[in-house]
Amino acid sequence: MAIEAVWDGDTVHDWFVRLLAVTADPAERFALAFIHWSLAERHLGEGAQVDGRHPAAVAAERAGGGLAARLGVPFRFVSPDAPDDAAPRRQP
Repeated sequence: MAIEAVWDGDTVHDWFVRLLAVTADPAERFALAFIHWSLAERHLGEGAQVDGRHPAAVAAERAGGGLAARLGVPFRFVSPDAPDDAAPRRQP
């Protein structure tokens, strides 16, 4: 199993990050959270230092990395610095 963060986007929410649990048996991806800009700002705190990065990416790294560490599984975020919904994904 692993925790993975992937970019997604739509015309309503703009870019956001999906946190997924990737399992081997069954070989699937399960959605854990959808992190939009406003949710990220609430989580990080208004005016949080994100060094020019998308707040959703920073929040996803913190939440996903923390969850993966707690579960003792790898965390993967292929494109944390720029939205890329075509980045390769971990295979279940």
